[in-house]
Amino acid sequence: MAGKQKRSANSAANSNARNKKVGRAQTLSTNTKIKRKRISAPKPVAASKTRVTKIVERDKITEYRLKNNLKVLLLPNDSAPVVTVLVLYKVGSRNEAVGFTGATHFLEHMLFKGTHKHNAEKGNGIDELLTQIGAYWNATTWFDRTSYFEVVPSEYLELCLSLEADRMRNLRLRQEDRDSEMSVVRNELERGENYPDEALEKELYAISFREHPYHHPTIGWRTDVEGVPMERLKEFYDTFYWPENATLIVVGDFKTEPALKMINKYFGVIKSAPKAIPSVYTIEPPQEGERRFEITRAGDLPRVWIGYHIPEAVHRDTYALSAIRHILGGTYERSSRLYNSLIDSGVACDSFARHYDLKDPGLFMVGAMLNPGVPISKAEDILHAELNKLIEEPVKADELKRAKVANLKGTILSKAEPNSFAFMLAESESRSDWHWLMDYDDRFEAVTASDITAVAKRYFKKENRTVGHFIPRQQDSQIAPGEKDGHELAKTDSTKKVEQAKLSKTGSDKAAKAARLEYNVPQVKVAKPKSPTTRFASRVEKKVLANGITLLLMRSPGTKSLGISGVLKAGKYFSYEKNSNLADVMVDLLPKGSINYNKMAIAQALENMGIPGALDFAVDNFRVAFGTHLVASDLDEYCKLLNDILRNPSFSEDELAKSKVEWESRFQEAMNNTKMLAWNAFRNKIYQPRHPYFEKMLADELADLPRVSRAGIIDLHKESISPSSMIISLVGDIELNQATKIVEKYFGNWIGHKALPINVPEVGIPKDTKRIEIKLADKQSVDIVMGHPCGLRRTSPDFYAARLANSALGQDTITSRLGQIVREKAGLTYGIYSSFSDTAFAGAPWSVTLSVNPNNIDRALTLVSQVLTDYLERGISKDELSKEIGRAVGSFKVGLASSLGIARALTEFEFLGLGVNALDEITDQFLGVTREAANAAAAKYMHPKQALTVIAGTF
Repeated sequence: MAGKQKRSANSAANSNARNKKVGRAQTLSTNTKIKRKRISAPKPVAASKTRVTKIVERDKITEYRLKNNLKVLLLPNDSAPVVTVLVLYKVGSRNEAVGFTGATHFLEHMLFKGTHKHNAEKGNGIDELLTQIGAYWNATTWFDRTSYFEVVPSEYLELCLSLEADRMRNLRLRQEDRDSEMSVVRNELERGENYPDEALEKELYAISFREHPYHHPTIGWRTDVEGVPMERLKEFYDTFYWPENATLIVVGDFKTEPALKMINKYFGVIKSAPKAIPSVYTIEPPQEGERRFEITRAGDLPRVWIGYHIPEAVHRDTYALSAIRHILGGTYERSSRLYNSLIDSGVACDSFARHYDLKDPGLFMVGAMLNPGVPISKAEDILHAELNKLIEEPVKADELKRAKVANLKGTILSKAEPNSFAFMLAESESRSDWHWLMDYDDRFEAVTASDITAVAKRYFKKENRTVGHFIPRQQDSQIAPGEKDGHELAKTDSTKKVEQAKLSKTGSDKAAKAARLEYNVPQVKVAKPKSPTTRFASRVEKKVLANGITLLLMRSPGTKSLGISGVLKAGKYFSYEKNSNLADVMVDLLPKGSINYNKMAIAQALENMGIPGALDFAVDNFRVAFGTHLVASDLDEYCKLLNDILRNPSFSEDELAKSKVEWESRFQEAMNNTKMLAWNAFRNKIYQPRHPYFEKMLADELADLPRVSRAGIIDLHKESISPSSMIISLVGDIELNQATKIVEKYFGNWIGHKALPINVPEVGIPKDTKRIEIKLADKQSVDIVMGHPCGLRRTSPDFYAARLANSALGQDTITSRLGQIVREKAGLTYGIYSSFSDTAFAGAPWSVTLSVNPNNIDRALTLVSQVLTDYLERGISKDELSKEIGRAVGSFKVGLASSLGIARALTEFEFLGLGVNALDEITDQFLGVTREAANAAAAKYMHPKQALTVIAGTF
């Protein structure tokens, strides 16, 4: 069924939503603000032996200044052997103008193209080096800032500092890099244009702001992206990339004195800017009347967005506006006002309230996506009414109290994630300085009901708003599949021949083809990450309760929080022959009422813990899963709710009817999503109807929806939800005996049936390649899925060899073979990946996925085919294998940097029957893979000449 994406409940998290839209990939999530007391700054003193000036220390965070005025924030945290390095530059789209909009974001991409010292040609570029150590690294651009970051095993702190210092002033900025990267950035822009919500937000800002540069989208206007000259990018770089316009943030496992020496060694030698950094002086004048716009194009469901001008982040009204955002809520805050007036009433399938805390005055936004058949005017009237209610009636004391409790609980949880806290510090620096974040909770706590009324009166006025409607245009033929067999594709596709000629200049130029398929491997080797010194087997306590529940416990003191992860063997496998929607609707209804708690009580309890949506369950073919970070003292309350929801769900007819309406809307949305359509058609074609991986076409699944009954859901619950298949992992700041007693208190007397077996039938690989085309109107980017069923299992003897072989081919879109050639060299896509799907049981797909401009479909497919053929013929190189082993070992270490990450790993390994010992063996397993084993695994599991290719979009 169509998927759904959660929004954070906290205003700070929502204020960071826009930054995820531009960058090489999505950033780590951030949570709410952290509470700190304001203290007087001490007189500056010199840090010993570093020539670095200490400015102020505030609750373990220390600010320093280098001689060149680089600001440095250090926060040591040894809860995990991982460190985050982040450099924030105070330049974003607010620093742009017509003709070079998107320059900040384009330049962000260019900073990965290399310096004179570190570049791909030398084999020591930033991507080549960081891949070897399993780093999580990226960059993002937003209105007010650009951020570059690395999350790495702590022994690589110096490497990250040296790389960031080098690219601050030593970028090469070559024309050939600009030309290839332009099409990558353009494809990123095109991907965003496929989504109505992004189109609405872009237009809302463009119409609300006429003079201030927030008018421009961060990614830029298309023709500016296509036409911006290299000289302009160089000018932008030389204007803003200087120490005094940056903040260096280091959070994690490090010692202060050695870190300061390294920072001064690499950053201290950089000169200050030769002239002052230019400031933005444009001020948006007051709006003098309501503005309206419509977007009409092929799409899924109508939407309405409303934006009101509000002040900058440092303004005193920010905190009351944040409280309003929480009280209004949205889709996943089920006790909130918008949920009750829009979602629960059946008017909308999605709603939100959010504002971005910006350096300059911004917008407070509310909006909704309507259910089929509901007029836009009805949703708009409700939104206006809810905002007017804030003006006319004081908010209830319990509403404001929940907002404040949730905010403070979110503070504790944010502190448990050092890398997330680094991003929060950076956002605060972009708005004002880091003290804004430290003061946030005290000021939020001081908000009163009268403050909220006054702020609502001040800003929620008709003349201060802009209203946008998205009106989907009906299509004559939404999906028009066409199919070509392998003979047509291989022998008679004249377009393909033309594209081959374009790629190689001459159709038979073997030298040109060979050069085109060359890839970069690290010439400079980095020592592989160290193995963990403490083994999980010695730290994890396993208990099996009398009813079969497996409990895995690990203590990690000092954070006041814990991660909980759970899974039941209860996925779609147990209902796929009954109704395609049954399992999805069942888990959707679980948090919407039980015998002892109605939906509102559950929602309010979760919001009081600061974790709304934390009892929304995920379901796949074989699992029903849950998990969250929570404050350790809330474990008892959380388990109490979880127990009643799992054992005593009400599955009311009223909630079932509402859920069907919501799922109908999700299907409508999915049937306009190119990626979902491509995957749906792919699974529909490569599996037989009675296979558990088979998917009905979305239209057929929608037709199944009315036949989902309460009786059917109750039967499925009885058959599949049982303690005998349940695994719960708890990791965090809690005594293990106490945690055991809490779980036993609520789950110990649960009696259920024996876990049902899972038997997935084998499925063969197609004899030859086929191509299916799904045509959809008004899409600027096309999604492509190509692949076939695969026999790999997590317990296969060659699993690690296959994992490394695939990683070298396409684990990421930057450093893997496909990414280097199709994205980095040819510039044909923003993202290309290869992957093995769920390997719990054999038969899931191996696939290659990418997005391209419609004009580049055949060119991209031809090049992908050539890369795959070359990879399987030549195999993984010795250097590639070494790189991928380092990546695997390091990323495993980075992935276990949080208590929730560890809990999820423990749960999954237990579910797979591997146990905790397998976690301790991962490093040795990867180190033991040979080149011959990796190549044998690739040949065994990857068969691109027998793949099905599905293309979805406008072409």
